[in-house]
Amino acid sequence: MAGCWTCTKRIHHNFNASPAPPSNSSGCFHPPSDSCSFYADCLETRYHCGPAGYPLGFGEMFCTKFQAARATLSASGQTWMLTTMHCLQVALVPDAVGAMGAAANCIALEHKGFATHADCYVHSGICKLPPSDWEAVLNIVDIKTLFDSWDALRETLTVGTECLELYAFLAERSF
Repeated sequence: MAGCWTCTKRIHHNFNASPAPPSNSSGCFHPPSDSCSFYADCLETRYHCGPAGYPLGFGEMFCTKFQAARATLSASGQTWMLTTMHCLQVALVPDAVGAMGAAANCIALEHKGFATHADCYVHSGICKLPPSDWEAVLNIVDIKTLFDSWDALRETLTVGTECLELYAFLAERSF
């Protein structure tokens, strides 16, 4: 099923269940920089999406992959990585703390989470990074992931249109 990251795992988890009460942890209101704990401690404990859901199966997984591959990025790439990681988490604070407009369930959280990626990538400066960093990002993410779901594809195309040089680079690597 194309269209979502976790569709094949939905039979094992109740992705339409209402979220649990929000955490009062300060880390959920103000995610620390250079940390991936927000996904498990704040989103997963509230939404219970399971290991294949967005908080653990995408957010935390890619956050830790980027941390582990930090040395493959230039100094500006590392700054971009930290800024982007923090941006992606801050964008989901309202969901973690149960603010007005918080996602109603795992499916809505997944769509909302993906919808933050292009803005965070572009506003954090991916368009200004050298091609060596674009290559490193592709190696970390795995180019197949960019086309794995409609949400991921939409965000990839949004970044591409806002960053034409990057789009040309991605197109060249896809063939």
